[in-house]
Amino acid sequence: MKNLCTLVVLLVIGIALLGYYRNWFQFSSDSTDKDATFHLTVDKEKLKEDEEKAKQKMQEAGQALKEKAKEVTGKE
Repeated sequence: MKNLCTLVVLLVIGIALLGYYRNWFQFSSDSTDKDATFHLTVDKEKLKEDEEKAKQKMQEAGQALKEKAKEVTGKE
């Protein structure tokens, strides 16, 4: 159970870091004498763009793998 929790935490951190690197998320803060405010902004358009690019690349890789399998097996 401990390993599963560790895996989930690492996965969440990994996604957050990837999102920050790919500019899906932006963090900002504001502070006054009394309180501090933190803001998280999500760029849905950038997220959707990257999702479409990833789908396209996966389809291309799948097609290339199918063609390679046909060459190896000699079957159509």
